[in-house]
Amino acid sequence: MTCDVGVIGLAVMGSNLALNIADRGFQVAVFNRTTETMEKFIDAHKDKTNLHGCKTMDDFKNALKKPRRALILVKAGGPTDATIKQLCGVFEANDIIVDTGNAHFRDQTRRAEELEAKGLRFLGMGISGGEEGARKGPAFFPGGTLSVWNDIKDVIEAASAKAEDGRPCATMNGKGGAGSCVKMYHNAGEYAILQIWGEVHAILKSWGIPPAKEAEILTAWKTKKGGRHPNLLSSYMLDITVEAVRMADSAEAGGTADGTLLIERTKDMVGSKGTGLWSVQEALGAGVPAPSLAEAVLARQMSMVRDERVKNVGDVKLPAQARVSYTDEDVEDLYWATAFAIIASYAQMFQCLRALDKEFSFGLNLPATIATFRAGCILQGYLLKPMTVAFEENPDLPNLVSAFAPEVSENMSRYKRVVAKVLGSTNAVAPVLLSSMTYIQTMYSDSLPSAQCTALQRDVFGRHGFKRKDRDGDFNAQWPELQ
Repeated sequence: MTCDVGVIGLAVMGSNLALNIADRGFQVAVFNRTTETMEKFIDAHKDKTNLHGCKTMDDFKNALKKPRRALILVKAGGPTDATIKQLCGVFEANDIIVDTGNAHFRDQTRRAEELEAKGLRFLGMGISGGEEGARKGPAFFPGGTLSVWNDIKDVIEAASAKAEDGRPCATMNGKGGAGSCVKMYHNAGEYAILQIWGEVHAILKSWGIPPAKEAEILTAWKTKKGGRHPNLLSSYMLDITVEAVRMADSAEAGGTADGTLLIERTKDMVGSKGTGLWSVQEALGAGVPAPSLAEAVLARQMSMVRDERVKNVGDVKLPAQARVSYTDEDVEDLYWATAFAIIASYAQMFQCLRALDKEFSFGLNLPATIATFRAGCILQGYLLKPMTVAFEENPDLPNLVSAFAPEVSENMSRYKRVVAKVLGSTNAVAPVLLSSMTYIQTMYSDSLPSAQCTALQRDVFGRHGFKRKDRDGDFNAQWPELQ
């Protein structure tokens, strides 16, 4: 028993995280369902004498120091449960099992209860950063019992990304499935923000802006000041958008290096793994408005029914887009629309986490959670700084958008103007930009005439009752018979 920690699952994430942990000086036992994969991994990294391959689960158990610590990096769902079952067959009381998959937080709570009843200890821990993050240092989102975290955080903090102030991008998020809940909404925010940048591309393209000029505009936005904030939109997701719009096709990408941009040959279909959908379902169940998060999921779903879309084009001819000119003012408007749409998406993400924290008593510390996004994470970017400060200064901040009040008050008209231009003169679709604008307009309105009308409609047909502004209680009106 010489190994400090074990990694189960040697696909892209597992293999890179094992290498990362080994680089930090830990002795790492590795196991894979197919022995050949494990042997190839060990053979490819012979220089790392602190990696130890295990052919069986018994070998894996025997290689680990007590209390044993195992990180599971296999597919979420059935494969994870099967792996946990295998570990239960060989692990002993007080040994630690950590699931790092994109699991539903309710499943993690269930697993924790089941394993702790058997004398084992469990942690559900999301990981953000993809392949590169796993290798160089990702962000970790653990949740569960604090004593379990204390017994494994030396490994996790060492392997994590480090923020500018040197702090590890890993913090205990709370009880039960708290860590996986944070990861779910991290992913939902990622869905929305990636979609926003995709919509920005579609709009710039609809304005006839050539790819080189588009990349130039987006690159300039990295350092552009927005109100009180330098580099307002500087972020990893902006960086990858620039790369996506200017990358040329190549043999490595399965195509031909003939100067054509890869984006022109990329099929317009965006897959997903479930976390975005779960997040929206939980938001709806909790009664938390999250239109941007929902529209991002719907946008992916509509992209995936490509055969239907292509067939529909032959059935209905939509008006062709006329040639659209643009001005520097239009680009400035789009800049602010993008910023506010991203802020609105983050606001919805955090409102969902707050509501679920209350419902499940996770014990979230929102500023600490946001701080873990600052490096090694897909969400990393400038905006995390003022967001963290906003919640530190006012934990009861009613909505994140309020922290950007001066910018919104001064530039919301730009947002509305560019949306009107896009809807009125182009065929670009921008569901998250539109829903984010609606979210801000609605959540910062003290009167919703449409809601007043609908409340009375429900009373007309179903006698559901309505509330009045001028007195408390529920009321019904006497309506004429209409059927």
